[in-house]
Amino acid sequence: MVTRASLSPAERQLYSTLHQVLSRPGLLRGSLVEMRRTCGKEGCRCRKGRRQRHGSLYLGLKLKGKQHMVYVPRDWEDRVREWVGRHHEIRDVLEKLSLAWLQRLQARKE
Repeated sequence: MVTRASLSPAERQLYSTLHQVLSRPGLLRGSLVEMRRTCGKEGCRCRKGRRQRHGSLYLGLKLKGKQHMVYVPRDWEDRVREWVGRHHEIRDVLEKLSLAWLQRLQARKE
């Protein structure tokens, strides 16, 4: 059985980072996408050209095998960016930990 003390300093740091990230509230899987659309008002600037369209943020994610786009209200954008960023950070740390354990498996050592 592997104990925390038997891990390398790099692996201990990864577990520590994972614990710190998971201790903060808010975690959301998905990708943020900015979409530009016209609003439908006759005299609005968005009718003049592609660059003039209204921008809004959406969260893209798959649920039960289907792609969904969820509108993110403007006053929620910062916190949703933080939640999505936290998920990406966790995913990166887990990938590094998985590679470390794969190396242990290939070396046949605990």
